[in-house]
Amino acid sequence: MTLSLRQRRRQETERDIQKATLELAMQHGLDNVTTEQIAVSAGISTRTFFNYFTNKEAAAIGVPPGFRKENKEALRIGATSLAADLKLFLDKHMETLARDEAVLRMVGTVLQSNEKARGILDGFLVKECDELTECLVSRVNDRQIASALASYAINVIERAIYLWEHEEELSLGAALDLIWQGLIEASRLLTYSSA
Repeated sequence: MTLSLRQRRRQETERDIQKATLELAMQHGLDNVTTEQIAVSAGISTRTFFNYFTNKEAAAIGVPPGFRKENKEALRIGATSLAADLKLFLDKHMETLARDEAVLRMVGTVLQSNEKARGILDGFLVKECDELTECLVSRVNDRQIASALASYAINVIERAIYLWEHEEELSLGAALDLIWQGLIEASRLLTYSSA
C-alpha cells in the first residue's frame, strides 16, 4: 500500500514527536517533561503537538506498528498448519518491530515507570488482540478458541520483547523463538494432562 505525501508527512511528524518525547524522557523522566518542551524539541508548536497526541504519554507510545493487512490475510486464509501460520505471522510482526529497536527500547524504559503510558499501550494491544481474533475465527470456527489463541499470541509478543530487553545478546527474532517454543511445550503439557 502506497501512502500519499500527506500521509507520509503525518507519519514523519508523529515519529519526530515520539522521538523527541522519548529522548527527553530518557534524560529527565517522562513525569518531568512538559508538552511544551516536547514541542520545542520536535520543532513544532504546542498546538501541533495536540493535533497529533492527546498527552505526553500517548506521544511516548506513539503509533505502534499494527499487524499488516497482508499478514492478517495470509493468517486468515492459511497455507499450512495453524501453528506454522501463526508463528510466521508473529515472525513478520517481530521483523516490523525490529526496524526501530532503539525506539522500542526507549518505549520499554518509559513503560517501566509510567502507568499511564502502560495503559495507553494496553489499549493498542486490546485492539490488536481483537483484530487477531477476527483473523483466527475463520480458521478455528469458534470465537472463544480464536480469542484464546489471539491472547496467547499477544502475550508471546510482549514476553519476547521483555526477554529481548533483558538479554543483551538476544535478537528480537531469537527471543520470539524461545517464547514460542515455551508456549508449544506448555500446550503439550496441557494436552497430555487432560488425556
